[in-house]
Amino acid sequence: MKKILIAVTVLTSLQLASAQEKLSRDEALPYGKAVSADAKQLNGTPIATDVDAQQPVVMKDGEYGSMVLPQKNLKAETIAKAGETAVPIGQLWLQKLTPMSDGEAIAKDRLRLVTVRAEGEEVTAPQCALAVRKIAGGKLELLVYGKSKEPVLIVALKPLEAVQSMPLDLAAEREGDAGKLTVKILGKYQATLSVTELDILAESMQ
Repeated sequence: MKKILIAVTVLTSLQLASAQEKLSRDEALPYGKAVSADAKQLNGTPIATDVDAQQPVVMKDGEYGSMVLPQKNLKAETIAKAGETAVPIGQLWLQKLTPMSDGEAIAKDRLRLVTVRAEGEEVTAPQCALAVRKIAGGKLELLVYGKSKEPVLIVALKPLEAVQSMPLDLAAEREGDAGKLTVKILGKYQATLSVTELDILAESMQ
């Protein structure tokens, strides 16, 4: 029997499961394969990213989902030495979700929306480049990019002391109609951003 490719299900109709379920690496790998099938699209983010599709981390909650792909050869030293220029660390992919800024959903016309095709099906999903930079006082920030070279969201990057098997990791929790995603970097840093349902009909007023 032909093995069913689960990459499409994470980006189309995620099967109902316990809230904020993290997939195993074997389950997550087809997701990375699906989004990396079009190399030009994968690498077409507004700031240059070169991600490792063999190291995806995928979370799902009912029909909603998220995935991080780390920059190849991502090292803690690179982040520690970051300056004012943004240093790419990977990508965040969302399913039926959009980041929030100041309590408001970021509209779809500010996001980089790409179409993923697999097994004869296709779906459109937000693809966000991730980067870090250092600001005055030596503090680090996580930058989340949409379709332009100006980030749609900037979040404080905080110290973390943890052991993690993947360069980028995810944790998630639901808060009513919204939720929080925590991006964990190399067990050394973390940043939490709010997300909510993406209204595909909404347009930015800016």
